[in-house]
Amino acid sequence: MFALDIRTTYLIIGLLYLVLPVVAWIVLAGQHTRAVTYWCGGGLLGGVGLLLIGLRGSVPDLASFALANLLIMIGNLWRNQSLRMDLNIPWRTRWVVLAALVFVLVFEWIHQGLQNPLLRVIYVNLVWTGMLVQLVLLASRIAKKENSRSAKWIASAYLLVAASLVLRIVSLITGHASIDLMATGLDTQLISLTAILAAVVGHFGYVGLALDRSMRREVNVAAALARDEESRRLGEQIAQLDRQRSLGEMSASLGHELNQPLTAILTNAQVAQRGLQAGRFDTTQLTEFIVKIIQNTQRASQIIDRIRGFIRPVTNKREPVNLVDVVQEVGDLVANEMNTHKVHLSLVADSQPVWVTGDPIQLSQIVLNVVRNACDALSQVNNREIRIAIFSRDERAFLQIRDTGPGIDPEVLGQAGTPFFTTKPSGLGMGLSISRSIAEQHGGTLTITNANGGGAQVELELAVLPAPTFKQAAK
Repeated sequence: MFALDIRTTYLIIGLLYLVLPVVAWIVLAGQHTRAVTYWCGGGLLGGVGLLLIGLRGSVPDLASFALANLLIMIGNLWRNQSLRMDLNIPWRTRWVVLAALVFVLVFEWIHQGLQNPLLRVIYVNLVWTGMLVQLVLLASRIAKKENSRSAKWIASAYLLVAASLVLRIVSLITGHASIDLMATGLDTQLISLTAILAAVVGHFGYVGLALDRSMRREVNVAAALARDEESRRLGEQIAQLDRQRSLGEMSASLGHELNQPLTAILTNAQVAQRGLQAGRFDTTQLTEFIVKIIQNTQRASQIIDRIRGFIRPVTNKREPVNLVDVVQEVGDLVANEMNTHKVHLSLVADSQPVWVTGDPIQLSQIVLNVVRNACDALSQVNNREIRIAIFSRDERAFLQIRDTGPGIDPEVLGQAGTPFFTTKPSGLGMGLSISRSIAEQHGGTLTITNANGGGAQVELELAVLPAPTFKQAAK
């Protein structure tokens, strides 16, 4: 069998444990987590310890015995800590320090107190074996958890070193090995070979493990972004369909509202035509009819613009929005429906406008959904009022919508606003859910409660747009 020079071998292993952690640190630039720091730092400490062992006889015994073994011990503790961090089960720092201290004290007691070289060597090899077995178990858990081939290589490499140390312990106990680590024997030869293999495979395996994780993180982030984008698109489509459904339900009311200016236009045009044909109109009378036609045409155009603007797809634009304008636009949209159901809609707002950043169409959808739900609830009572309050407090904007209806059954209050939950026989259970989603997309909240004194209350809370920010945006 080819015999290695043991001293030279330990020096080579020590140099490998000095160089390879530095290589790993450079390769993993940008991924210097605490786990990576512990792994590379542990390798460096172990490398220094092995170099001191290789220099035994050329350096003081304190350095080549006590200090060398302490450095190797701490290096193994750090590498174990690295893998434990990856598994989210790290040791507390004080336990690591305590373990190193206990190791030194026991080592010195055996070395200086008992002066038993055989027991000292067996003790050191047992401790190293225990550290490596734990390293193998941790790497195996990571390999199973992450299905990582790199972790399997780490476990396999250090298992071989642990096995060679067990062989040395057995050989020492049976008297088939020398206590001198520099002596050439089967046990020291196996330790040398497996240690070289572990130095190379262990560090490159760890680099592979870290890179695998980095790649998985990037893939997961990309997948999450894709899911978020798809969810956002589907959310926008559902919200648009909900707006169309709402207007579809209001079609009769909107048709009646639109019919009024169109009828007035037709009537005025016919009267003007007959007056001109009969020659009874002077310039003043004709001008009055033309003005009425223009006014009603503008009114019809405004109604159509409101409907078209409300149902068109939106592109998540963000701009300064006056909450009073949002409520007034929705009020115009539902005015005829409110009159039909004999519902009184009132608005109380701060003297100063309350501005927020958002999409006016989406914010209008929240108000419309809540107002129409309130209108449905008011069909059960005689006093039919919807009160809207807008105010700001502590840099937050509040839009409260309260009705005088029967309120929400406490048993189902917690489910209000969740997808597909509705108390209406023909409801889809999506209106308030979509509204809550829109509020969250705007960095706000939508709270549904029963108001003090009766009735339901829905509160939209958003961040206030500061006046300087608004002025700058307005420019």
